[in-house]
Amino acid sequence: MGAFLRERWTEMCDGLGLPRSLSEPVTEQIQDLLRPWAGLPVGQTPPYPSYVAGDGFPAEMSVKWSRGRPELRVLFEALGTSRPLTAASNRAAAAALTDRLAAEPLVCLDRYGKVADVFAPGAGQETAPVPVWHSLAWKPGHPPAFKIYFGLYGRKTTDRHALVSEAMARLAMDAAWADTSARVTRAAQEDGVERQLEFFALDLDTGTRARAKVYYRNHTGSVAVLEQMASLARAHDPGRARSAFRALLGTAPQAAGEAPLTCLAYRPDADRADESTTYFRVSSFTASDEEAADRIGALMAHEGLDTRRHHALLRTLAPRPLDRILGLQELVSYRSLGHHGDVSVYFRFPVYPSPTVEPGPPPQPARQTLQEDAAL
Repeated sequence: MGAFLRERWTEMCDGLGLPRSLSEPVTEQIQDLLRPWAGLPVGQTPPYPSYVAGDGFPAEMSVKWSRGRPELRVLFEALGTSRPLTAASNRAAAAALTDRLAAEPLVCLDRYGKVADVFAPGAGQETAPVPVWHSLAWKPGHPPAFKIYFGLYGRKTTDRHALVSEAMARLAMDAAWADTSARVTRAAQEDGVERQLEFFALDLDTGTRARAKVYYRNHTGSVAVLEQMASLARAHDPGRARSAFRALLGTAPQAAGEAPLTCLAYRPDADRADESTTYFRVSSFTASDEEAADRIGALMAHEGLDTRRHHALLRTLAPRPLDRILGLQELVSYRSLGHHGDVSVYFRFPVYPSPTVEPGPPPQPARQTLQEDAAL
């Protein structure tokens, strides 16, 4: 598995035109972080079906496009040493990895230490350990940054809220969390749409502006619901975000695809969420990766980002022509930051069986151009 991930990471660096001399140290670091399970064979089925990727593979790679150099990320679930693999052994491997990260130059585990026992094995009413994931984010010219994620999806709804509430109180973010909880509850009562807590995450940064993040699964394709959720954040620009959503989705009110996510980010001593990011499962509303690339390109162009670099990356990564595959570009996210936003694309590589499409005429999504939309 480690060799597979190393190859994909190298391909992404090559596709972005990064010299090997710049990217190789980070590639080696990723290989080291995956110990001791890097040597596991990929096989025909996942050795432990992970929630990280739809096919059960325990890792996902992405690129964040914003002003300046792109940021490469890898999200992964540490696998344990037991045979067969278990949730408990994976959780132990994650704890060991977190301890190892303390030696990284930009990592601080102080905030993690305040909440680790909240999500510890046996916490709450369920017996299954809360899954823990890690991510590495690297912008060329800078040391990697790290995050940690706690998967709440195996818990009852009331337990999820109790765990997050306790963690946010310990981080002095309880006022902002109370604001979010009240507004989400009120919105769900008004429109009848479930917004389900799914993850809790922390920046493992030394900086004073390190964030805590919560992720909601929105059980709807309603664009209006996503706009409402994004508006919970202070930095959200509703007009710009609405225009960006239309660049990606068109103007159909239920065009947001399958169970989109909303991430809300919090900083200490604030009275509300600071940032919002919306995640769209682009494979659920496109017919092929060719169409997905066109839609993502429209969103990037909306934000003044160079679409040619994304297309160059796709040419490196795609195993077949884009009109013959679906799901390489699995997710796309948009973060509104007031006067501008950034776009991230999440890739799912063909490790285990994945959907394909037959060649055919180009899809004709029912959406207006930005120029037409501006005239409305």
